[in-house]
Amino acid sequence: MDIARTSQPTVYTAEEIDSLPAIPLGPLDGVTHRVLWRIDTSMAGVLTVEAGHRLGVHAHRINHHHVWVLEGRATIVGAELGAGSYVHIPSGVDHDLDATSTSGCTVFYLYLRPAE
Repeated sequence: MDIARTSQPTVYTAEEIDSLPAIPLGPLDGVTHRVLWRIDTSMAGVLTVEAGHRLGVHAHRINHHHVWVLEGRATIVGAELGAGSYVHIPSGVDHDLDATSTSGCTVFYLYLRPAE
């Protein structure tokens, strides 16, 4: 079911989020995400980068990326950030979630296409 296409709000309890499948992010080892909401080219989810792993440097051509660290620590856009930290990454800006020197992290992310 495409949850974004319904006319009802999307509501998950913490237990329901924990029970969502942790989907590997492409071929990356130690990086998984749980998709909470998706429509066209925008989405929201919970991403986990395990200790000793990283997402890899990349940029998004159009979409803005919002990241809120829920737990753990990682280096994001050159700053080591912990729980409660927030980052907005405009489209076209290189970034990484690097937990190679931390105990790993879990973040809530929004991957949003700007208004046209």
